[in-house]
Amino acid sequence: MEQLSGWVNNTDRLKNKKHEVFEPSFDRKECYSTVFMKQKIDYIHHNPCKAHMPGIKFPEDYLHSSATYYFTGEQGIYPVITYMELQDIDLR
Repeated sequence: MEQLSGWVNNTDRLKNKKHEVFEPSFDRKECYSTVFMKQKIDYIHHNPCKAHMPGIKFPEDYLHSSATYYFTGEQGIYPVITYMELQDIDLR
């Protein structure tokens, strides 16, 4: 916990933030095409497999992943819609 506390930057410390778990990331990607979105979703779904997490052989084995819905159409523990369904929503 001491190490996690040491990673909090001064701005967040002033806001009473006690710990930092994730490294800040500024590599935001704009999803400009369905091909690009599919590539990013596949990357996210396969991360637990690449991390060699215990019991995770296939993307849909990871309980907190949307992979189950993408691969089988069955909802997991969290309700999910696909990026293809999102493209039909007018956000203007």
